[in-house]
Amino acid sequence: MIVKGKWWLSPVTPNDGLEQGMENRMNGKATCHFLRNEFVNGEPAAAYSMRRETENATEDGQMWISKTTGRSLGKEVDADTGGAMGKSHLSARYEYDNVKPPM
Repeated sequence: MIVKGKWWLSPVTPNDGLEQGMENRMNGKATCHFLRNEFVNGEPAAAYSMRRETENATEDGQMWISKTTGRSLGKEVDADTGGAMGKSHLSARYEYDNVKPPM
């Protein structure tokens, strides 16, 4: 992934996300609901609300999926980890133009 113009190796593999997602669904700890259709940067998108509870945190947010490509366009997530870590907010926008992995 590229962050602020620099390539980084993601610590999470696609399989990690799938395994955690399946576990959360089986335990009823994750939900996702369609909210509405809207446009993101001029692109038609479906907006979803999401909630995930793990032993370490509770996350509530929204995400936008392109109705044209099926790709994620962005997300807003509020997380509460309690204790010293407290609360956090993540806002992400995903762009797919001119993406070339490092050589």
